[in-house]
Formats: sequence, C-alpha cells, structure tokens
Amino acid sequence: PGTMRAPWVTVLAVLATLLPGRAQHPAQPRPNFIVILADDLGWGDVGANWPETKDTPRLDELAEQGTRFVDFHAAASTCSPSRAALLTGRLGARNGVTRNFAVASRGGLPLNESTLAEVLCAAGYSTAAIGKWHLGHHGRYHPNFRGFDYYFGIPYSHDMGCTDTPGCNLPPCPACARLAAAPSSARRDCYTEVALPLFENLSIVQQPVNLSSLAALYAERAAWFIQRARRPFFLYVALAHVHVPLAAPCPGAYGAALRDMDALVGSLKRAADGAGAGTTLLWFTGDNGPWAQKCELAGSVGPFVGAWQRPRG
Repeated sequence: PGTMRAPWVTVLAVLATLLPGRAQHPAQPRPNFIVILADDLGWGDVGANWPETKDTPRLDELAEQGTRFVDFHAAASTCSPSRAALLTGRLGARNGVTRNFAVASRGGLPLNESTLAEVLCAAGYSTAAIGKWHLGHHGRYHPNFRGFDYYFGIPYSHDMGCTDTPGCNLPPCPACARLAAAPSSARRDCYTEVALPLFENLSIVQQPVNLSSLAALYAERAAWFIQRARRPFFLYVALAHVHVPLAAPCPGAYGAALRDMDALVGSLKRAADGAGAGTTLLWFTGDNGPWAQKCELAGSVGPFVGAWQRPRG
C-alpha cells in the first residue's frame, strides 16, 4: 500500500463487523488484535527498511510474511500526543493532548475521549495494556479506567524516575538515593525524588523497577493474558524499547536494545500463534522517530536526514 489511509481502511473494514446489527458468519470468528508500539524507534533500525541493520530478524520476518505500510506516519513527534492519537484516532489538536505528561502531571488523556479499548470492550473483547502508558496515571486517567481490563507496566518513560539499574543514558541519571542521601549530580529531568514504579492494575508491584528484567516480565504477562483471555481479545503492548537502552553494557548498547526488542516481539508472535482459536491481527509500529540528542544511544533515520539536523550533527 502506498497511501497513508490504506492501514486505516484495513482496520475499519475489520472493525465494521463489530458494529451492532452486523451478522457474524459462524465460520468467521471475530479477530484478536495485538498492537505493539515501539518507543523512539528509527526507520533505519529495522532491517526490512534499511538493509544495513542486522538486529531485527524477527521483525524482518514479520514484514516479509505480512503487509508493510510504507507511507504511514505517526501522529506526533513526542510520546504522549502520538499515543493519545493512536488510541483515540484523533490528532492532538482535537483530543487535547499536545505535549508530554510529566511525573508530576495530575491530568491525562481527557476523560471525554473514547479509546479503542473502550470501543472493543463494549463489543465483548477482553482488553489489556502492557508497557508504557504516558497518558495520565492519577485517578480515572489510569488505563484500568480507559477501557483496559488488565494493565501491567510503567506510567511513563523508564528514564522518568530513578532506578537501581539505570542502564545507559546520556547524560547518565544516578541510581536512587539511599538513606535519604541526596544524589551528587542529578539533572532536573532525572526525577530522582520519585523511584520508577511498576503497576499491575492499580497496585504498585515493584519500585524502583528493575530494568534488567522488564522485557521478560512484559513477555510473561502478555503470554499470560493471551492464554487466559476470553476470545476475542485486544492487547496493546507499548514497549520501553528503545527510548533509551535498558540495562546493558554501554558499548553497543543500542544494538543490544534493538535485539532485545526484536526477541520480545518474537515471543509475542509465538504466544499469538499458540493461542489457537480465532485469527489474530498483529500490528507493529513506532510512536515517533529516534531521539536524536541521544547520539550513539539513539536510533537511525536511515536516509531521512532533514536539513535542520545536519548542522547539529
């Protein structure tokens, strides 16, 4: 498909069968949906786009076996607005989310906005969100109140709170302070006064998050939901990868993060294939392009280097 609207036509054609009054053919069960959203992934990070990349064999296989939307664009260049648009189908100018929410933000995606999860839940789907939310974490902005039966993940980016396994960052954020000791050199946006929390539904189950095991936990929870969900289901997986690399050796950290992400996508594909009943539509995309200021810890845009980037290196 070479047009921007092609993927939405595909989805709308499928969702049209969910509307009240539309008969379901007994031999055509309603499909399951899995949407996997990568964080700050570069166009050139995927081998199917840019042959110089060798770190995404499972994603490349998905691209070869499935459909590639080659002129499909994120709705915004930052995390919260693009996620709000993905889940509501409306740009930030309409849904009210035009910038990122912070650790201290009290609001979130406006409560009068309907999410895809709410629509599918009303149609009889089991729904789950796993991973980074970043659309409000207080009160009724929490994903459990936005159409998701189950939630497991972090409320915002994994560099928006201190952790004992900070991995590679540029510049580095310190580990969480111990015994009320103030960190010696902390940037303002490291949020060292709040340890990064991991939620299961409304409960914090780990704080600070151990980033070394986060990908494995996401894979485990996703497989658990797919196995137990009443059919059909909608699973939204918002990866921590590759906003900044998770805990990994700093030389070659970004490549390690890409391979970790690719393995996680492969495990989700296997879980979906093993679900048995029904057809599953698995969609992989990114929220926006790479975080260029992270230099060697950021993704590749491939050949798409705008003129504004060249003088900045």
